[in-house]
Amino acid sequence: MKYSLPIYRCSIYALALGALLALTTQCSVSEQVKERPSNRATGSMGSADEQRENRAYEQVQYRLNFVDEARLGGQDILFVRQAADLTSPQQAKLQSALAAGNLPLRLRMRIYARNPGKETVQLRQLDYQVLLDGKELTTGSTGAGTEIESSAIVTLPVAVDLNVPADRTAGSTPAAFASNLTDFTGRGRRLTVRARPSYVGAAGRVSQPNEFQPLELVTAKR
Repeated sequence: MKYSLPIYRCSIYALALGALLALTTQCSVSEQVKERPSNRATGSMGSADEQRENRAYEQVQYRLNFVDEARLGGQDILFVRQAADLTSPQQAKLQSALAAGNLPLRLRMRIYARNPGKETVQLRQLDYQVLLDGKELTTGSTGAGTEIESSAIVTLPVAVDLNVPADRTAGSTPAAFASNLTDFTGRGRRLTVRARPSYVGAAGRVSQPNEFQPLELVTAKR
């Protein structure tokens, strides 16, 4: 096939111009990449920091101490293991309080947060659920803004203050409701706690697991 000279020359010019434009574009992209090496470094560093923080969070251990204080309707029930541990006048007083809709329950416990790792972690807060006989009794949070240093153990208070409704006694007496309420060591343990921590990283990133986890007792074997 034959081409006229003008068309042939135009084709050569077009090819040359296309190659020049492609080379210019590649140089421009290359120069942009060279101008922003710190962006890539910052991104990878941020990811590495997050991974390091997450590993530090996973090492923190939470354990539940025994109940320090337990009162029902103003009566001390810390060592009540059966209804008979309360005198007849005490039981009658509790029954009257329940009938009047004024039966306050006061519990004071402690959660120990232990950090065996080498990194200090910043606890945003520890959300907890208190369960009685497997059913949620109340919820709350503790330890807001607590710093847990490396190799340290921090005490986080748990406070329960609520009015016990009649349906929570399951048709039994308040004395039966109080029975064995605070005994964490026996087989018939009734009170359990689940917790979910949230942390704040150095860059303000908040990290929190999706699920609440049951807390073992401080006496549980590791």
